[in-house]
Amino acid sequence: MKNIPVLRTTRQSYMPERAPVAREGTIIIPDISGFTRFVNETDPFTGKYVTRALLSSIIDSNILNLRVSEIEGDAVLFYGYGTPDDLQSVVGQYEIMLSSFNRKLAQLEAFIGDNINLSLKLIAHYGPVSEYSIGRFRKLYGKAVVQAHQLLKNSIKSKTYVLLTENLLKAIPPVLKNPDMYGVHGKSDDIGYTYYNYEPVPVQGIIV
Repeated sequence: MKNIPVLRTTRQSYMPERAPVAREGTIIIPDISGFTRFVNETDPFTGKYVTRALLSSIIDSNILNLRVSEIEGDAVLFYGYGTPDDLQSVVGQYEIMLSSFNRKLAQLEAFIGDNINLSLKLIAHYGPVSEYSIGRFRKLYGKAVVQAHQLLKNSIKSKTYVLLTENLLKAIPPVLKNPDMYGVHGKSDDIGYTYYNYEPVPVQGIIV
């Protein structure tokens, strides 16, 4: 029997020539609330059409010029190294994305002739992240990325809000255009945060 050559390798041969360098960066994840139910209750053709249109409205509203790491079904993973200018920059980014999302949602509802029970929330976090390549794709890596995704699962009752972690709030000036905005403090998986609720409040049976 012919000898089969054995490929002899060492652990070092699997290591990249240069390890990815972690840098402090901002992670922003706008996420569509109600998406699982929407997928289960909507035919695939309509579902794909609506999802693509709504995700496109979010990506096109990226005024902070963040990079897109990936699109994750009902969410977009944005990131950028360093920090936004201040708190208003992040809140303003969410407000613009929410406005664009709601406009597109209203257009889709008019086109389809039915209500689409979806809304938008946003998680903003800050911490060390690094990048690596898989083929032509650039992926984001780091504990901060995992934490940001974990924060999507929290106990907040609202489905329309912007959540900012303590890490981010400590890194940026607390400047708000509307200083009377009421932020609610909370904690999830030992990560402190403040969130601002944008969900319409029912008053005497009327949504305002």
